[in-house]
Amino acid sequence: MLLHPRPSHFGFLYNNWGTNPATTYGGLVTAGASANTESATPLVLATGANLSADIYALEIHFHTVSGTGDRSMLFDIGVDPAGGTSYTYVISNVVCGNTGGLATAANGYRFYFPIFIKAGSQVSIRTQCSQASITARCAAIFYGRPSAPENLPIGSFSETIGTITNSQGNAFTPGNAADGAWTSLGTTVKEMWWWQLGYQVSNATITAEYTYIELAFGDGSNKHTILRAMHGGTTAELCGDLFASNKSPACYCPVPAGATIYIRGRCNNAPDTGYNAVAIGIGG
Repeated sequence: MLLHPRPSHFGFLYNNWGTNPATTYGGLVTAGASANTESATPLVLATGANLSADIYALEIHFHTVSGTGDRSMLFDIGVDPAGGTSYTYVISNVVCGNTGGLATAANGYRFYFPIFIKAGSQVSIRTQCSQASITARCAAIFYGRPSAPENLPIGSFSETIGTITNSQGNAFTPGNAADGAWTSLGTTVKEMWWWQLGYQVSNATITAEYTYIELAFGDGSNKHTILRAMHGGTTAELCGDLFASNKSPACYCPVPAGATIYIRGRCNNAPDTGYNAVAIGIGG
């Protein structure tokens, strides 16, 4: 009889959602006082006292960016194992701008990072934006005490693939009712096995459009799809991942060191200008 390992159940959960449900759930983080500079004061997502167990995964919902016009944005996740404010930023340059609130169709970006965080650590988020002092909300869940840790892949480091320029990732152009050309985001340094997509539309005028965004690895002739997400834009200059692949089986995709990561898109009409993205890989 073959052994069929069961999924792991998490016996420990902590979130920063607040006491009662609201469209403002999570905490408020403010970008730097100058454009394209990082937060002077990161938002604490969990204190050392909150995280009484080792953490095996972190889930993020980033939403409700303030202001108007183009608000290209990035975030970093910092960890201090000693429970203080001397952070090492273990996940960095996650593209996430122009996102809407929970009451809109474009109601944010979601991310799932299976990365180890030691019990007693303090965890924070900082942002930077193409405009000064723009705020956003971040809701987080921390998962620990897995029932079957031997069946649960867990990472120890991340790589963000893509060049950052003024709070934007690598530019790419979706096709009009057709797949656009593949665009290289860059090359992996180490072997990675879990993937997340960070994207935004950096434009002061965003139309109501829908776009498939596809992440792949390979070479000039052959591409292997990692995941596909569906973007939704609104005429209120807002973006959101309508069908996020952040926890789907597709996110588990072993990619060797030295592989090139590619992106392309397919829009339902003539796409807005300003699409840009990065890929975040987890390894170890």
